[in-house]
Amino acid sequence: MPLSLILALAGGLVLFAAVMARVLGRRAGWPIAAGMGALAAAVAARAPGSGAVTETVSWIPTIDVALRLRLDGLSFLFTLLVLIIGALVMVYSSAYTSSKGSVGFYTLMTAFAASMLLLVLADDLIVLFVAWEFTTLCSYLLILRSNRKAGPPATRTLLLTAGGGLCLLGAVALVSIRTGTTELTTALNHEAWAQDPGFAAAAAILVAVAAMTKSAQFPFHSWLPDAMVAPAPVSAYLHAAAMVKAGIFLLMLFAPAASHSPVWPVMLIGFGLLTAVMGALFALQRTDLKELLAYSTVSQLGLLMAVIGVGTPDAMLAASVHVVAHALFKSAGFMHVGFLEKRLGTRDIRELSGLWRSRPWDAVMIVLAAASMAGIPPALGFVSKELVFDSMLLLPAGSALGWTVALIASAGAVLTVAYSARMVVTTLPGPAMRPNEGVRTGAMSLAISLAAVTGTGIGLTVWLLDDLLAPAAAVSAGVGAGEIYGLSLWHGFNAPLALSAAAVAGGLLITVRRTAVDRLLVGRSLFPSDGTTLVQASQDGIIRGGRRRWRSARPVPPDGRRGSRCG
Repeated sequence: MPLSLILALAGGLVLFAAVMARVLGRRAGWPIAAGMGALAAAVAARAPGSGAVTETVSWIPTIDVALRLRLDGLSFLFTLLVLIIGALVMVYSSAYTSSKGSVGFYTLMTAFAASMLLLVLADDLIVLFVAWEFTTLCSYLLILRSNRKAGPPATRTLLLTAGGGLCLLGAVALVSIRTGTTELTTALNHEAWAQDPGFAAAAAILVAVAAMTKSAQFPFHSWLPDAMVAPAPVSAYLHAAAMVKAGIFLLMLFAPAASHSPVWPVMLIGFGLLTAVMGALFALQRTDLKELLAYSTVSQLGLLMAVIGVGTPDAMLAASVHVVAHALFKSAGFMHVGFLEKRLGTRDIRELSGLWRSRPWDAVMIVLAAASMAGIPPALGFVSKELVFDSMLLLPAGSALGWTVALIASAGAVLTVAYSARMVVTTLPGPAMRPNEGVRTGAMSLAISLAAVTGTGIGLTVWLLDDLLAPAAAVSAGVGAGEIYGLSLWHGFNAPLALSAAAVAGGLLITVRRTAVDRLLVGRSLFPSDGTTLVQASQDGIIRGGRRRWRSARPVPPDGRRGSRCG
């Protein structure tokens, strides 16, 4: 099936979703999930292997802008994530959402998926930017429609991510003018990246900042927890396979070209590690499970950004594996929180208890998801964590710096184990809570189980992912697929295993001493001000400045008095 037809069908799915939601209400999630699954099968049938499938449709020929599409190893991986995780979230939504607002919800969610599909398949800089902005708009509208109090968080999210969009627009303009083309593949392979340090540095900074805003990296991290006013299905999709993964995709796409500038690894590793540790620490402070998971996403994306900054083939393989692991355990985690909220009426760990007694199957599922997030064997998260540590220890800049980077990452991993354990030790034991009557959660439980079990099962048979992940790593590392080694669960007793074991031990120690840790962290402000307050203050200042400028720019009548505004 042509790539343009797959995209057209994704657009048609948006209209299909609106019709189905009007007819079936919230149960429309099932046929929409089937549609996404069919698109995933169509993409899988075009699997590019170590090559690429390309297609060009004329769009604006006068300025050489076309709907150029490319399916290579990297875009193939992200396309499957967008569609498969999207299908799981649609199944979950069939039980979570209400029929009253289902038309708008399903229409925007499928538009979100279609925008992500266009983004990862784009082989033109202009098309890439347009798709990038579509994802920003979809996320804004999904957050905005959540409830009456969602306006300010949605606006703050839009302000930060749209600012990143302006950086990407600057990068698109700079790259297209310097290389003389808007064709993405040609532009990224242009000799200017290696021969013009000023251009390479400027483009690398613009792309990195754009990705950092989308993937909620310090100092742009505040929008992600702020967006938690959105319902659980939106959060699950946004965190696992859509909005935040757009930033990671952009980094992996530009990595071979941008890494010619020394600014690139410094920015990605520095800000990535800072975000990883900071996000994990903030997650450990939270008693609201949804906020905990939001900050954990910030932390996990920081780790991904840092390993992409390492840039070696091994590092890109680690990033590719962690992209998949993160999508599975994070979608399961957010859907589980929504499940608890619907069934038990709260997501506060100080109020939750007895899940093991009331819902043993669901308790096992969240244990599996949390274990993968913490990097406990044999989950896929364990495989990716070991690969991350290994690639950092082999940092091209030298072993001393490599060990420093790996130790900082392992400090973040200690906190990751602690907040992952916090999710289960506070909710599983104790007396069973009385559930809300009349809440059907079968579809929710099914979606959570598929994500959680897959995250563990793939870890046990991780070598089966070689054909999917090796081409993705090769594209993002700028090497041939033959230079990417195969995956395995066990690599023997080595330094990465020691770091991983130390992280687990440290995290469990914090969990055992969680009462003292809570007294130290919970409810305390670690910084003079938080990001949300600063963004809101910036927004208010811009509005006040605009009003003053507007008033001063109005013409003064001959009598010297401005008069009053009409209306």
